Amino acid sequence: MNELFISFLEVLKYVLPSVVVFLVGYFTLKKMLDNHYEQKMLEFRQQNRSSMMPIKVQAYERLIIYLDRINPSNLLLRMNQPGISAGTFRSTLTTTVVEEFNHNLAQQLFVSPQAWKLIRVVKEEILRLINDSYATLDKNATSVDLSKAILEEMIRREEVPTDKAIDFLKKEFKLIFYF
Repeated sequence: MNELFISFLEVLKYVLPSVVVFLVGYFTLKKMLDNHYEQKMLEFRQQNRSSMMPIKVQAYERLIIYLDRINPSNLLLRMNQPGISAGTFRSTLTTTVVEEFNHNLAQQLFVSPQAWKLIRVVKEEILRLINDSYATLDKNATSVDLSKAILEEMIRREEVPTDKAIDFLKKEFKLIFYF
């Protein structure tokens, strides 16, 4: 038994230093690789930010253009079709607002959640303005009557939701890109 214990101690005196050297090497190498990985990820993020900058700028540009296009004054001028019924014109206006919104859906990836929520709210306000104005007209109304009703409602409200949203986007843009 004593010889077995001595043999065990002999083996242990060779194995134990090897295990200690292995563990020290393993943890040193692991820490080095982890630091290297973190450094590479940081470099990747910085590179990614700089390459994303033009895309983010373009997103703000596109959303401001969208808001300008659905501004009731601009929308009515651009979509003007004299001689058609108010119902047909209402349908054209609402379809245009929704289609342009859908065309810009991907921009939500590049702006703040608050900005995107504001864009959605403005779209709904414009659609409500068109539909509420249409509801005040008689069944024989024309596109000119609907245009007039929309403009009168805008004057009555004394504020244009698209203008407020554009101001918000401009302020947010300046905060992000100009510190």
